[in-house]
Amino acid sequence: MAGHDKQAEHTKAEHTHGDNCGHDTMEHDDHVDYLHDGHRHSEHEDHYDECQ
Repeated sequence: MAGHDKQAEHTKAEHTHGDNCGHDTMEHDDHVDYLHDGHRHSEHEDHYDECQ
């Protein structure tokens, strides 16, 4: 998928992004990405993708 570099370093089991996860959000098309340590995480199946 365009814009997705690789699978994020953590899985949903290690950290689940959501309303109270402590990370800033960014609207992206029809979903929300999470700003995490200077990059975006986009939910994808059982993990997050690192996004450009």
